[in-house]
Amino acid sequence: LAGLQCDRLLWTYYNARNEIPPPSEATQAIFDQGHLVGQEAKKLFPEGVEVGTSYTDIAGTISKSMEVLKDRRPVFEGGLSYGGAYARADVLAPAPKGAWDVVEVKSSTEVKEINLEDVALQRYVYEGAGLKIRKCYVCHINNQYERHGEVEPEELFTRTDVTDDIAEPLACVPENLRRMAGVIGLKRRPETAIGPHCSDPYECPLYEECHKYLPPHNVLTLVRMGVKGYDLIGDGILDIKKLPAGMKLSGAQAIQVDAVRSGKPFIHSKEIADFLSGLEYPLYFLDFETLQPAIPLFEGTRPYQQVPFQFSLHVQERKGGRVKHFGFLGDGRSDPRSELLRQLKPLLGTSGSVVAYNAPFEQRCLRELAWAFPPFASWWDRLEPRFVDLLAPFRSFHYYHPKQRGSASLKVVLPALCGSGYEGYDIADGGEASQAYLGLTTGKLSRVEERKVREDLERYCKKDTEAMVQIVESLGELIHPLDPPPS
Repeated sequence: LAGLQCDRLLWTYYNARNEIPPPSEATQAIFDQGHLVGQEAKKLFPEGVEVGTSYTDIAGTISKSMEVLKDRRPVFEGGLSYGGAYARADVLAPAPKGAWDVVEVKSSTEVKEINLEDVALQRYVYEGAGLKIRKCYVCHINNQYERHGEVEPEELFTRTDVTDDIAEPLACVPENLRRMAGVIGLKRRPETAIGPHCSDPYECPLYEECHKYLPPHNVLTLVRMGVKGYDLIGDGILDIKKLPAGMKLSGAQAIQVDAVRSGKPFIHSKEIADFLSGLEYPLYFLDFETLQPAIPLFEGTRPYQQVPFQFSLHVQERKGGRVKHFGFLGDGRSDPRSELLRQLKPLLGTSGSVVAYNAPFEQRCLRELAWAFPPFASWWDRLEPRFVDLLAPFRSFHYYHPKQRGSASLKVVLPALCGSGYEGYDIADGGEASQAYLGLTTGKLSRVEERKVREDLERYCKKDTEAMVQIVESLGELIHPLDPPPS
């Protein structure tokens, strides 16, 4: 599949694998979740046999696979080779009349185009190696499944027949293999132009290396530029400052270009003042950390449902007043949702703005919690209109600093506006927080490790709401620079 995405990546995999950086924590988390999904899918084939060989031991895998295939039982990760290619499907399931079905397991909730390419190669290799293939399936997550009691694999997964869908990519396999063999055989790594393929269908592990020649304010950082950014690079235009005069830009893009060229932030004082005047004290700065597991962990939850396990809340009773902090973090052993709600409800009072960064996320979490726990439904109906989205003035470019480089995320806005960010935090984003909490749910951490994870989670989530307090104060200082500092 690397060869379908990029020749440079393919060559590096085969000729200089040590130059491929290890996966990021976020990418590794995806791999780990895929492994868990694969293990769960094996329960669909209780008579299945593990080949059990290392991925790097191709010869050993082929030999063991040929041996276990003779028993006509489901084979997990059976590997065979043909025509210079090697395939190792998640499941080879016996079918009538000596045939086999190919079953490829994916943690996604639908069949993707790249999955068809994957299965097409598997069929090509297996048939070339002498197996009779009846059907090909992609076994993926059913996002309508709701857990009640133990996880039911037959309900969790959907098997989609892709036998007909792979006809076109299957016909292209021989030519693709010939082309890829030529690339692999090159004496030097091919120079491949960067483009949309660098992150489609997956972000390439060489992305940073291949993009490092671009200047900091390159055209790819232009907001909502998309593929057009790569078109400009192809024309030799790399830097925002070098955009041709008269080029049509959106209002946000024009603000971004002007800010980069001047080196100064753009400030729309009236819009910022209007936003701040809409805040009603007391202010409740709220942030959730959530799990989003493919395999539901708790009763009544669905695959990939956002499950809040932590909140941080800073409360400011009056403008310029002191700020109080409250927090909750689940124990990692039980469903945290009901206790989170029980503790959060009295803290949010009956009036005042609930401020969140990208508020629809927190609103969706609370809406789903209210559905799951009906006694809180009427409270949620009263609470929802009080939400204010602190992302709004930055998403609308009412404030934009060149340091943002096209981003309006909290992690970028905070240092650009306030001067300091998340330096020195062992947990640096929501994905890492989710993975850290998942570690608590396994029960495999020592007491020292568990205490460290909990401290890191509490520190990180508190920083998110503390950042929102700082941002509101800084916005106020932009339009009222002579106001006295908070007491």
